Amino acid sequence: MIRLWGIGWGLKNDLHNASYHPDEDVIFGFSRAIQPTQFSFTPGKYNYGTLYLSLLRVASDVTTTYTGAPKVTKGDGFSWTNPAATDWDWVSRCHTAGRLLSTLAGAGTALVGFLALRRSLGLLGATVSGVVLAVAPAFVVHSRFQTVDVLAVFFLSLSTLYALRLLENPENGTKAACLCGVFAGLSAGTKYTGILAILSLFAALAIAKRPKWAAEAAAGFGAAILAFVVSTPGVLLDRENFMRDFIFEMKHTSGGHELAFAGTPSGFIYHFQNLLIGIGPALVLISLAALIYATYRKYPWVLVLLAFAIPYYLMIGRAEVKFIRYTFPLYITVAAGVGYAVAACHRKQGFWRFGVAVSMLAIGGIPFGGGLITASQFSIAMSSEDPRDAAVRYLRQQPSATIGFVRDPWFWSIPTFPDVAAPPSSVQAKLAEMSANSLPPVDFVLSPEGGPTYFDKQLISDRKPGRIVMTSFQVDAPYRLKGRTEIAGAGKPMADAAISFLDALPTEYASERMFGMEGIRVEDLQYVSPVVYVWKRKDLK
Repeated sequence: MIRLWGIGWGLKNDLHNASYHPDEDVIFGFSRAIQPTQFSFTPGKYNYGTLYLSLLRVASDVTTTYTGAPKVTKGDGFSWTNPAATDWDWVSRCHTAGRLLSTLAGAGTALVGFLALRRSLGLLGATVSGVVLAVAPAFVVHSRFQTVDVLAVFFLSLSTLYALRLLENPENGTKAACLCGVFAGLSAGTKYTGILAILSLFAALAIAKRPKWAAEAAAGFGAAILAFVVSTPGVLLDRENFMRDFIFEMKHTSGGHELAFAGTPSGFIYHFQNLLIGIGPALVLISLAALIYATYRKYPWVLVLLAFAIPYYLMIGRAEVKFIRYTFPLYITVAAGVGYAVAACHRKQGFWRFGVAVSMLAIGGIPFGGGLITASQFSIAMSSEDPRDAAVRYLRQQPSATIGFVRDPWFWSIPTFPDVAAPPSSVQAKLAEMSANSLPPVDFVLSPEGGPTYFDKQLISDRKPGRIVMTSFQVDAPYRLKGRTEIAGAGKPMADAAISFLDALPTEYASERMFGMEGIRVEDLQYVSPVVYVWKRKDLK
């Protein structure tokens, strides 16, 4: 039930139309190209596998059937380039249906985690593992998003379940191997990295020393490839577009994400921090100690889990894009470590029972955060008014409230006009709408070609709006990079422009209001709790 709390976050309201999540409208747009009734499952876009897109199309079609069709005269109710031709009420209903898919997948992952570890860790250990998955704050938050990540982890957990069952020497090992492969393929058909789950199958077969291990490994691998092709048929039927987007994704993760992760530590360090934030520091440290000990004892279950977790961590650790959601596939292994620690301490007497109490407090988030307390804090934020909305309501009550934007409008902006968060496929059209419909009026510096600029100091020196409004999405990286000399490549001009602007800002403007709460901010958790900074011109009464 905790995953339903705040599931309506960021959807259409009286201030904005599109979702505040930057990927939801993009993914929804991809899904509209799938036509299940015509057996067409090649959307032409393959930044992800197409399984979630297909399920989203089915869910949105069911939603349309039971809640009403889009109220538009042309198309199917959603337009990339013309937000005015989009029925945003209908889109919000479809987003909710897609979010429910993630909610069910997140809850299902906790259940499957319990079932997968039931025999290896016992009832107590498996229960604790399931609870850790159920309340992990970042996983709870993303279980309310219409995105691919949580569903991919759900299929990954099912693949892990059957890999671990091979250790129990079932009579039909080929069946377990095939099911392990099928779910690895479905995970990859949702998000490509899921194919690494097949490594757990190979490890389980090697550890169990099964007489037909080669045939079972081949059967499992073949099942994975078949499941991937069935769930993402574009790999064969639309090969050119598939390879274009697949290669783009590989280059994107190695090339960075504007300034979001510029100047941050290596992915190996950064993702460890992501685990501490996403699950809870005490739980991760308990799990790490338990996993090291279990590996020393060569317990088969931990070797199977690490056969996936270690290569996966090495892969994401080398990347330059470091979203917290990239660590979700590791949560099953972390949860298993906590479950093992609790079960082992419970079996012992005396002082060791103290470890059970410490672990239970850590699951609750006491005293270091994470766990249930942090998950509840995010849930409260997602069910409360967004700071961007609160800022606009405040500014509309102020006299002489012309404001300045430091970059083109999108989800990172406050909603001064309804389509501010709409997909940015037509920046020019959006800037034109902002000029015509913004309330309060927005001043924005255009390039000589009429396009968007980035932290242009002319806004301070020449345009001088009454207020300049920025969000933490826009200023966190520049503040972090100030004084750093190692920033190079395409990010350096952006960093230089932003830092120069922020240095000049206090000469003409003074901080007036802040909406939202300061704290540890991670890019894809900040979606639900950004901070809005309002700076007022010093001579403005």
